[in-house]
Amino acid sequence: MLTHSEAKRWATLMLKAALCDGMKPEEISRQVHLVCDHHGRECLEELIEEILIEAGRLGPKHSDGELRPH
Repeated sequence: MLTHSEAKRWATLMLKAALCDGMKPEEISRQVHLVCDHHGRECLEELIEEILIEAGRLGPKHSDGELRPH
């Protein structure tokens, strides 16, 4: 099972890659399948929650490079 800190790190990396680095939908899908294959589908709820928390932390100014501190 995925630990909380692993889920948080994965969510942060994936959200940044999708928003800022232009990660392609196919690669996003591949990464989701990899994490599910390795940790089980039960981790998806926690990953979604962590992605949304990270999105809220980044806020609307993420594209301006003005990230809000934790």
